[in-house]
This record gives sequence, structure tokens and C-alpha cells, in this order.
Amino acid sequence: MSSKTRYGLLTVIVAVGAIGGYMLLHQSDEQVHQITNGTGHSANSEHSLEDPAAKDSSQLAIKLAVQYLESYGDSIAEPATQARLYNERRALLEQYPDVGAQLFERAIETAFPELRSQIIALMANLDRYNTWLDNNELRLHALPVFQQEMELWQQREALFGAIASQIWGEEKSYLEEKSQVFQQKMTHLNEASELQLTELAHQLKTNAEEVYGGDLGFQFAGSGALGHALFSLESVQTKLKNLPPNQRQQAINSLRLQLGFSEGAVERMAEQDQVREDKWQKGEVYTTERDALNQRLSGEALKTALNELREKHFGMAAPTIAREEEEGFYRFERPRQYGLN
Repeated sequence: MSSKTRYGLLTVIVAVGAIGGYMLLHQSDEQVHQITNGTGHSANSEHSLEDPAAKDSSQLAIKLAVQYLESYGDSIAEPATQARLYNERRALLEQYPDVGAQLFERAIETAFPELRSQIIALMANLDRYNTWLDNNELRLHALPVFQQEMELWQQREALFGAIASQIWGEEKSYLEEKSQVFQQKMTHLNEASELQLTELAHQLKTNAEEVYGGDLGFQFAGSGALGHALFSLESVQTKLKNLPPNQRQQAINSLRLQLGFSEGAVERMAEQDQVREDKWQKGEVYTTERDALNQRLSGEALKTALNELREKHFGMAAPTIAREEEEGFYRFERPRQYGLN
């Protein structure tokens, strides 16, 4: 995984560095006084967090509240800033396993009372996210890098909804930028009808390596995503359509090998291609017969005849075909994409 998008699988948010200056300058004197009043200590007290014996838990919570105000107070309403508190909370839990959670909540209640519920809820979701990362660490490491990123974003959006893009905005901007560049290169290849199939595959693979990096380009191909991109190109489909069936399958097999699929994988996909081909041929016959029925029948007679026709061609799948057509979707009238459907 690239350094910009690395998540480490064991941490959620990396601190972006200390905020210059003290955010207490942006808080009212009354608010700071309320936090420190009666304690005899401030954020600059000679006692430190590493000396818990010198303070009781109440004093420690107040000290934390002042520190959080200094570091995060200016932008605490933003989800990304709130998420940065997660590392503060983890540090407390490591240092004070028995009371760390309570200390954090009391500090948040003192520093940001109007946002307490929102911040605590966010911490709970970040716990869930970290648990998911821990439980899936080995599986994620075994996935192609591009697929790792996809799964991470799916999980983030499932847990955090719209604010996921705010919490991990820098990562998403990076990925979106890469995606836009790759799509531009795809658009060019989509119209490159003058290129041969092998050259189209070569350029697509090279583009992926240039945009995502050599390692990611290789992983991208192995995941099948690059194969999907290649067979989605109109320039590729036009050339495949003009080939006789046997030559077409040979060309598809060669392209997959060129992209990095193993011979075993290519054989398995060729078998799937044949199953798809049989379905499309059956679908063409069904479509012709269905059109003929539509021309000479109507009402209940047409409905009965169509049900019998679907049963004849599709067996147990006939009810599914019927529901699709009732909703206006005709699967055998959609574009045929060799190597994909």
C-alpha cells in the first residue's frame, strides 16, 4: 500500500502534528477559568500525566480538558478533529487501564459539553472500526492493494456514513485523483480502434502501473479489476464481436494471460464464458419467439403463452425473467460484452 493511504491495520487516525500556538487564546477567559478554578493547577502545572499519584482523578480529568482545549478547541466541531481524539483516548486506556475510559469522558464533558454525546458516539464507532481491522488483518493483507482500499472505504461508509469522507478526506482525495487520471487514460483507449487487442491490453496495464505504481498495477491486474476494465472498452468489444466464435475465445484467453492471470484461472474463466455464450444463444431464440407472440396475441392469451415460453427456455429461472420484464428490464436486449457477461 502506498505511504499516503497506509492505515497500518492497527491504527485508525495518525495525528497530523501539533497545532501551532495555543487554542486557549481562542477560548474565553471565563471558560478556561471554569475548567481550572479550584484546582490550584493548570496545563503548565509541575505535575505531569506520568505522575498520577500527584493528582486525584478529578484533577487529572481537568488537566486533560485543558490540554484538549489547547490542541483541538478551535476546530472541535469538525468530525476529523473529533476523530483525532481517538489516539488521546487510546493513550489514556494504555496508561490507566482501569479508569482511562472514565477520565476521557469526564475530560470531554468538561472541555466540550455540547459535543460530548457526539464525540463519545464517534469513539464507539472507531472502536468498532478498529475491531473490524484487527479481525480482518490477515485477510486484508492477502488482498490486492486496490481491493484493500475498496473494502476499507465500504466499511468506513457503513459505520460512519457521510462523515467518513471528512475523517479520511486526505486519503479519499488521493484515491479520487488517481481514479480520475486513470479514467482519462481509459477514455483514450476506449476510442483507440486503430490499436490491436494485444496493444490495447499492454497500454491499459502500463497505464495502471503509471497511475497506481508498479506494485499496485500488478495487484490491480491480478484482482480481475484490470480485466474488467479491458473488456469494458468499446474498442476491445468491437474487435471481439467481429471475430468468429472460436477465434474470439482464443483472443480472450490470450488477453487474460497477458494481464497476468494464471493458466488455470484462464481455463476456469473460459468455461464461464461458454456458459454465458449458451445463455445468450438461448436468449436470442427466446427473444425472437417472444416478439412473434407479441405480434399475434394479447391479453390473457399472451400472458399465458409468454409464461409457457419462459418455462420452456429457462425452467426455474422463468419467474425471475417474468418479473424483470414486468419492470421493463430485458436482459437479452442489453449490450453484449464478451469476457464479462
